[in-house]
Amino acid sequence: MAEGTKLVLNFETNEDKTMTISFNYAKPSAESSAVKALMNAIITNNSIYENVPTVMKSAKTVTTSENVYDLSA
Repeated sequence: MAEGTKLVLNFETNEDKTMTISFNYAKPSAESSAVKALMNAIITNNSIYENVPTVMKSAKTVTTSENVYDLSA
């Protein structure tokens, strides 16, 4: 069985739209202070985005798992 965690960040942009940024292979035990610092850094260094993130809306981790079945029998 394999498992993976993704960090999903939601922002409000300068055009009042929702922007979602996700990072694969996130640390499931990341502290909220570290996630908040990351989101603040994204807002501060926003010049790489066409729609500029301006407000933090939410953050979550999504954990997925898979089961592989042996179908050869």
